[in-house]
Amino acid sequence: MKLLKLLDEYIEEWILIGTYTIMLIIASAQVFFRYVINISLSWSQDLLTYMLIWTVFIGISLAVKKRKHIKVELAYIILPEKYQFHLKVLSNFIFMIFCGVFSYYSLIKVYKLIFVLPQISESTGLPMWMIQVAVPFGFILSIYRLIKDTKLLFNDRSEARGLE
Repeated sequence: MKLLKLLDEYIEEWILIGTYTIMLIIASAQVFFRYVINISLSWSQDLLTYMLIWTVFIGISLAVKKRKHIKVELAYIILPEKYQFHLKVLSNFIFMIFCGVFSYYSLIKVYKLIFVLPQISESTGLPMWMIQVAVPFGFILSIYRLIKDTKLLFNDRSEARGLE
């Protein structure tokens, strides 16, 4: 149970720290091999690009978790406080729908890359579905974070009403 709570709290951070560390090592090796040894690592650029794709979609989930994702702050400032709650919940639901639609279509794409028309990256030898699965993974994780945030909004609201 404690492990699940740790994963829930820090999964995005751990994945991003690991990914950025590996990216730094690969980029440094690429520079070293290209300019010191005069040999080019043909796979390194594509692998860095694939890892960057993963970091972007994991980063979306992290931004949602920390409530730092893109939103129109002016609307929150203009509205009275009693309506801000409703706007936040509506915003979360709209973003959940967006993530759900993108997850659905990207899962179809991943399915096709696994079973219908498999493709392999020539430079890295990785199946392309391993790169493309970053999209639904990041959006599904974002949906989970949005659900948790919405529940937290309702809990905060009920606690605030209890204090009044």
